[in-house]
Amino acid sequence: MPGFFARSGSVSRKLFKQLGSSVSFGDFSEYGTAEQNQLYERQPWQKLLLIFLVELIGTAILMLFGCIGLVPKHPGSEVGEYNGAIGFAGIVAIIIVIIGRISDCHINPCVTLCALLLGKLPILTAFVYFSAEFLGAIIGYGVLVVISPYNILSSSTGSSGICVTSPVVGLTAWQALLIEAITTGVLILLVCAVWDPKSGNGDCGSLKFLVMIFLTSVVIGPFTGNSLNPARSLAPAIYNNSWDMHWIYWAGPFSGTIVSTLFYKYIVMALDNNEREK
Repeated sequence: MPGFFARSGSVSRKLFKQLGSSVSFGDFSEYGTAEQNQLYERQPWQKLLLIFLVELIGTAILMLFGCIGLVPKHPGSEVGEYNGAIGFAGIVAIIIVIIGRISDCHINPCVTLCALLLGKLPILTAFVYFSAEFLGAIIGYGVLVVISPYNILSSSTGSSGICVTSPVVGLTAWQALLIEAITTGVLILLVCAVWDPKSGNGDCGSLKFLVMIFLTSVVIGPFTGNSLNPARSLAPAIYNNSWDMHWIYWAGPFSGTIVSTLFYKYIVMALDNNEREK
């Protein structure tokens, strides 16, 4: 869950320059794309290592504190109705504050894909983000398994497993796919708006995403688990060997990301640019 995000405007330009990004917010505001040589530009290894470490730690913290809210005090007991929503929304906001100035706090492969499509990241840097996010999610859930007061894996609970995302009974695969795609698409539109220096939405980014994650968790969570993040779904599936309709949590978020990013880039930004030129 992302993204995720740095402030727009002059602060973001400075941060991206420090990260060695091949395309600045200035380029983004001019609605351009990365040139071929920029896409394959090689970043200093120190910067790539720093990005890898903070994204790995951030995604691990996301999984640990987000999923721990779904662990009952005793096996078989109920958890609070809003535990998951509060846990994921709150920790996303905190992680944004902690690592946003270093890596833009993606902690979600969909946010990284969005940045890549916007031309904000070289391919090598995007690969570093992807690797850190998936590995961090696996580590974070592993820590949860270790520190839990009892065995939370599906083999002992009799369920699909704590924090495993799966569609509610009665929901078809295509319905679940559309829900995940649309909801992730809305999240990515928010990411684009926060990143767009002409939108004026960069301030208080952590609060905006807190509201977004909490809202979608409460509204969408009962139907699909509100993944919006393939890394968030992959880690619990690996530990619990639970793969029922797992493909939905890859196809849905990634398709929603592609559609929303291209829509914002080639329609919203283009129309806005035309209005400003009049």
